[in-house]
Amino acid sequence: TDDIAGVAAVAKRHGLYLHVDAAWAGSAMICPEYRHFWAGVEQADSIVFNPHKWLGAQFDCSMQFIRRPEDLVRTLAIKPDYLETHGRDGIINYSEWSVPLGRRFRALKLWFLLRAHGLENLRTMIRNHVAWSEGLAERLAREPDFEIASEPMLSLFSFRHRAAGTDSDEHNLRLVNAINNDGRIYLTQTRVGGQVAIRFQVGQFEATAADVDTAFEVITEIARRLA
Repeated sequence: TDDIAGVAAVAKRHGLYLHVDAAWAGSAMICPEYRHFWAGVEQADSIVFNPHKWLGAQFDCSMQFIRRPEDLVRTLAIKPDYLETHGRDGIINYSEWSVPLGRRFRALKLWFLLRAHGLENLRTMIRNHVAWSEGLAERLAREPDFEIASEPMLSLFSFRHRAAGTDSDEHNLRLVNAINNDGRIYLTQTRVGGQVAIRFQVGQFEATAADVDTAFEVITEIARRLA
């Protein structure tokens, strides 16, 4: 994770604008026990996270927190005569806070989500996802032909499968493609330490522990078939 407090100190020393992009992990910050991951965030000039990525909001729904809205207005506002609001000094015109003049009522999605499920249920979902992901990483680590390439960060980790006599990158690319072609789960690839690794993340709103068990079976079954 990034050292936000350290970056903030550098930004302050040099008079730089500091934006924190918490697109995915920001949703987990509704759980107090995970907030150490963004220690120092209160020093940021702006923060964004996307409730549609992990909190269960329908796409698209992003949240932005701004320390000084005038920074956005100074950068993005356009004020032709036909957009002037006369006689209403001090009114907040949100069209001046972003590139598009119009916008959908995205906040309503988040309001419905909180009203329908409640904060504690959403926290339970996040905690379950983290626990299930950690559990799967532990199970794969105990398998003789697997290695964990990056330890779980919240509900995300990456792994590799080892097959004797094969190029590791080619083998793991074939593996992730075979897993996805199977159709029961979907994974993506990345590089860790310059080598191909396979990413796993629990994040679907209705995911269950049984789904993660299925993922383990699919991954190990297909990996051994290809070895």
